[in-house]
Amino acid sequence: MSFRRIVSLVLLAAYLPACTAYHGTDQPLVTLTAPPKPVSRVRVTTLDGSRIQVWSPQVRGDSLHGFTKTRGADTIWVAMPLAGIRSTEVQKVDAVMTVGGVALAAASVVGLFTLIYLASCDADEWC
Repeated sequence: MSFRRIVSLVLLAAYLPACTAYHGTDQPLVTLTAPPKPVSRVRVTTLDGSRIQVWSPQVRGDSLHGFTKTRGADTIWVAMPLAGIRSTEVQKVDAVMTVGGVALAAASVVGLFTLIYLASCDADEWC
């Protein structure tokens, strides 16, 4: 495998979806779902403790509306009162996990090619 391919693979890994995690927020849902930059997905915890991921969230009156799955055959439209929501979390990029994942992938590729190179050398000669 050429050096260009190795570099391409490492760069491709950097373009893959970053590591993300849900983080709690104090912003009201009205603010999170309002234009110009509404969030695409939120995770809400209801008063009974259940967690629900809501795609395309919108606040209408005193209710949160959205889908429980991405748009497709298995989507379920949900509407829940804002008074029944204990907490709200939004998905954000975790930079440490993203950089660590890319570094681990790059180190794995370098290690693999080092082992292949050393295995191809003769035992009596320096490579």
